[in-house]
Order: sequence, then structure tokens, then C-alpha cells
Amino acid sequence: MPAPTLAERLDAAPSDSLSVADIATATGLSEATVRRLAKEPGWPAEAPGDHRQQRYPREAVATWMRDNQASRVNPEELPGTDDDRVTLTEIASRTGRLRESVSRMPSTYHNSADPFPTADPLGTYNWGEVKAWLGRRSSRTGPRGRTQPPAAESTTPPVLDKVTTAMIERLTGKGKEAVKTLVRKPEIAALATKVGRLRVWPADTLLPLLWQLGYLPASGPLSGEQRAVLAELGYLPAEEKPTAEQRAALAEFGYDEQGSVEHRTWLRGPHRTATELAKYYGVSLSAISKRIARAEAAGQPVPHPIDTEDGKRYDPKTFDAFWNPPAAG
Repeated sequence: MPAPTLAERLDAAPSDSLSVADIATATGLSEATVRRLAKEPGWPAEAPGDHRQQRYPREAVATWMRDNQASRVNPEELPGTDDDRVTLTEIASRTGRLRESVSRMPSTYHNSADPFPTADPLGTYNWGEVKAWLGRRSSRTGPRGRTQPPAAESTTPPVLDKVTTAMIERLTGKGKEAVKTLVRKPEIAALATKVGRLRVWPADTLLPLLWQLGYLPASGPLSGEQRAVLAELGYLPAEEKPTAEQRAALAEFGYDEQGSVEHRTWLRGPHRTATELAKYYGVSLSAISKRIARAEAAGQPVPHPIDTEDGKRYDPKTFDAFWNPPAAG
């Protein structure tokens, strides 16, 4: 008979409100491990009431552990072959853990006596090494539980963790020469690494920077190419609606398809000066002037300011449609 999962052990706990020590006793984990789990995304909020120590709802913690497979990993139960090259996203998928949790492992255990396996220049890991490492981590404290049955192997293409110049072209809609200039920006150039003769950038660092610099829209629809690249990187599904986790990741990067409350308020607000627009979009005043000039030279529609006692001002909604145009496709 297989050993119970940690969630199943918690189901048998005598109280509906559990302290860290209670959870550790019920599951066989160390208290330090339970405290670490309590810092993971989505961990239940503390149980209501006047408690001298932190207490959590038993059912909510059991559900979290069940959903995240917070149990001892048996490497033999994990799918795939030892020679597979896997990304952090694929490791999360194969082990049933949150990607956010897995993405922190390389840095969290960097200085450990048993560090997380090393990635190759493209950000992929040897699956056999990862399984062995997970197995060693699992055997250190408390009895081993049983992982949930592994999900069927995905037929979707491998998810990437690196961005190439070709992908930057697709994301920004710029040509090769324009992207060459873009990636020479100090803040972008500093992130680049080389794989042979190919320059690549870490997706989780470059994407928020592109949003911050205004090369990707803060809200509204993404173009077909932008959606395709983000799907390849694992931040959007290929066809279905994005998950809550994907929406949260994109929001952290600076994108909200519907626009934040602040953004919608901004669009309904009064006319703005070019200086105010530059500050809001996080660019220089000259960047706005040059973009308007380029659009005029190309015969494209541009926002026209109105003259006020305080100088020229732009309608924020009209300007936003110009700055973040909904791309076709």
C-alpha cells in the first residue's frame, strides 16, 4: 500500500486550525520546511482568531499541498528520461510545482552544500541531474510521501527561458537594424549572454524591461506575433485563456490586457502635457517627439494637441491609442 501524501496526512490532523508545529508533526516535515512552504505563493492566510502563534486552516493547507504536490518526490515516479533537457517551466510541469517556486531554486540553493544543477547557456537542465537533486532534497527530513500520479506527457513544444534577437524583432515589430540599436542600450546589453555566436537574454528579466521602456503595450490587445512569442516563453497559452498565474506574471512585467484601474482613470483624465506623457510612459520627452515625427514622416495618424493657457496638451486616450496601437492579427 503506498504511503500517504502530505495532504492526506493533514486530512487526519485532529484540529481544524494548525500551527507550524502541528503541520510538521502531522506531515513529518521539519518546522523549518513548513515555514519555508508558508512563504510560497498561494499559501493559505492565517486562520481568523486571536492566536498567540500563527495558525492556518487545516483544510486550506491540505488543499494547497495537494494542488502543489507538496510531498516527498520519488524520482522514479517522475515522467521523462534522464537525458532530457528541460527548462524551469518544464520542471515545474513534471513535478507539479508552481513555476514561481521552481524558478527560485537555482538562486536559493546557489551557495548550498548541494546546489541546484547548473543550466546550460540556453537555460536548460539535465533532467536526470534535477531528479537526483530533488530525490536528495526529499530524503533529508521526515518520511517520504507519495507524489500524485504524474500528468500525461505534454505534446506542446518545449517552453523556452531565453529570448533571441529574432524574438525581440517579433515582440517589438522592429526590423533587424532597429533591434541591433535597441539591444545596444546599456541596460539591455548588460543582460545578454552568448550561445556560440548567438546572443540571448533571460526572458524573466528582459520582458519587464521591454515593457518598462515602452516597447510593449501596457494594456490593450497584443499582436499575433507578440502573443506567439509569449506563448513560446510560457507566459501565455497557445490558444486558451491565460491562467491566473500567467496573468499575474504579465502584470508584474507591466502588462494588463484590460488595463489597471489607474490606467483607465488616466485615460479618462484631463488633457496632458508632453512632459506628463513622457513621465507616465517612462520615456524621455525626446522619445515622444521623435516617435511623433517618425509617424508623421510615414504618413501615419498622430495625436494633435490643443492649445491651452498652460501650453499644448494631448487627450490621454487618443495619445494612448497612438502609443500602444492595437496591432492587426
